[in-house]
Amino acid sequence: MAPLRRAPRRHCFSQNGRRALYVLRRGTSGIDIDLRRVDIDQCPQRRNSTDVNIFAGSDKCKERTTKCVSVPGLGFRRGSYKCACLDGFYFPEPGPLRFYNGSVIEDEYEKKLQGLPSRYDELDMFECLPCAEGCATCEDGRPCLLTLNWAMRTSILSLAAVIIGILPFFVFFTVKYGEIKVVRAASPTLLRIIILGAFFIYSTTIVTYPEPNVATCTIRCWLREIGFSLSYGALMLKTWRISVIFRVRSAKAVKITDLDLLKRLGVLVAGFTALLGVRSLVAPPSVVMALSADGLKTRLCHTDWWDHAFSASNFCSFVWGIRLCIVVRKAPSEFNESKFISLTIYNEFLLTILLNISTLFLKSPANPDLLYIIFFLHNQLTITVLLVLIFGSKVYMVMKGQGRSEGATNSTLKASSAKFLSSKNSEQLGSNPTPTVAGTAGTIDFFKLTDGNVQNEMDKLTRYLEYLVTRGRPLGDPAAVAQLEAMLAAGRGHAAHVDRALQDGLGMVAPPSVDSMLTRVTGCLVTAVVGECAEPAGVREAQVQTCAVGRRCKRHSATQTVRTMACA
Repeated sequence: MAPLRRAPRRHCFSQNGRRALYVLRRGTSGIDIDLRRVDIDQCPQRRNSTDVNIFAGSDKCKERTTKCVSVPGLGFRRGSYKCACLDGFYFPEPGPLRFYNGSVIEDEYEKKLQGLPSRYDELDMFECLPCAEGCATCEDGRPCLLTLNWAMRTSILSLAAVIIGILPFFVFFTVKYGEIKVVRAASPTLLRIIILGAFFIYSTTIVTYPEPNVATCTIRCWLREIGFSLSYGALMLKTWRISVIFRVRSAKAVKITDLDLLKRLGVLVAGFTALLGVRSLVAPPSVVMALSADGLKTRLCHTDWWDHAFSASNFCSFVWGIRLCIVVRKAPSEFNESKFISLTIYNEFLLTILLNISTLFLKSPANPDLLYIIFFLHNQLTITVLLVLIFGSKVYMVMKGQGRSEGATNSTLKASSAKFLSSKNSEQLGSNPTPTVAGTAGTIDFFKLTDGNVQNEMDKLTRYLEYLVTRGRPLGDPAAVAQLEAMLAAGRGHAAHVDRALQDGLGMVAPPSVDSMLTRVTGCLVTAVVGECAEPAGVREAQVQTCAVGRRCKRHSATQTVRTMACA
């Protein structure tokens, strides 16, 4: 560096006349910089950065799959960076280096500009490969998602489709044999509703066949809850009707028709539908990622507090159903339907508890194939058992020729009908209405009576006795009036019992005294009418018994002795 020369002194005057002295110095200076130690950053600047970098964004990384990462310490030259793979992509070449060298890329790019052969534009050159589906980051192309066992799932789906295909045969059975007592006693309409609920629950196996998504999780929830409310709601309401009738302790008839049960079932289904609609709008089911035992990701339907709320409501329903089953465990039933319903409810309650407990342990580690098998087995062990118990017994009895009549095979009824309801006595009744079945005046075929026929005959007998009591009082015969009033009381008491026991086809077994009293009161009616124009040929005594549903037949302390007059 050259030495500075001494500058001459100069004088000048200020505005106030004073003299000032200053020295003027002149010279040059220089700075030496080693650019080999100056780094340049060719990567794009970060957002909101205020640094001035004229080289920013001059890198040649392929932005679709790679990103530029500056490498310090390489000096003032091009290619002082590396092209690393973006998240979701992996470096395809083996080795410890997992990036592309910026210097190599710059050289290939310069060859391209000069028109020389270059690999820069070759397919997949200086590019990273995408990871397998479901992988946020990866080291190679190995799968991150658990592959479902489609062979196993397809076989289960086929078996479920076969079982669903059997349901129309049950519907056809309830339609074709709906007038047979064993089917009519179980209410064919409610049986078809049970089949519809079973179809919905079976359909969950079809919906859960593919990988879970929001749509399949939502549909599965709807099918499961609506199917439960239809099938088990109908069963519990049938049991509730039996329990109400069984606990009646008065002679007053309690009528709960199928229409009444359908109204209650409609309210139950509407409640579940409203809750499902609110859940679908407010918090629809979601899909979450879980890890399997091998560390692979898999999709599962998320279980939230809505699912727990539905499980709690189902649990409360089962508790109520079990209580009803305990109440009706001693109720008489001709076809053991209440027993089958109780077994079905107990079975569903226990298996549902086991299912909820098992699913808690199967979510970590996740195993969707095992869950699919468990849900399928749960459906078979609950709904299939329900169908076998409720419908299988009826199909067996119909195919064996049982359950076709009212069970009126009592020889006593046959002898009584031949004695008291002969055509000769029918002619002596004149123009008054007489009990008839199938249009045959004055004759009751006890072997063809149905529930409705028994009730109708009892009503006719009661009305006829009322007519005779009204007609006999003006005659002034206290003994005859007392006899008729006693028979009328017997007819009214047993008519109420038949109405309670056989209403709506419940199939409850009437106590043996009902048939005997039916014959006895019928005989009393005929002999009393004939006795108006004939002399008494003999006297016999009969005790009037009354029964109430849920109690055994008991003789009253004030038993009335009735003298029944018979014509020769």
